[in-house]
Amino acid sequence: MKMLSPKAVLESLEGQNSCCLIDIREPYELLNCKIDCPSVPMAIFAQAYPAYQHYEQVVLMCQSGKRAEALANFMETEFAAQNIFILEGGINALIEEKAPQLICQ
Repeated sequence: MKMLSPKAVLESLEGQNSCCLIDIREPYELLNCKIDCPSVPMAIFAQAYPAYQHYEQVVLMCQSGKRAEALANFMETEFAAQNIFILEGGINALIEEKAPQLICQ
């Protein structure tokens, strides 16, 4: 399983890397804190993955990183996805990093 720190993810998103951050939290969780990135709930991510598989890095983000780890493991095992990464610490870690694209209430 490949983990990326919040700083590494923010640098990849700003740089020339082919990187996509995907929020896999449930819609009700977005009411408290949202980030400017695609939102694809965990339950339907496997169906949506073909739209994202062309990226070099598909970074999964949940609240703390635990669901992202489980989903990354599933995608690697069941779909042989090699471009799946996990945002270490989830959106909680991004909040600590004070990511500029966060909208928290």
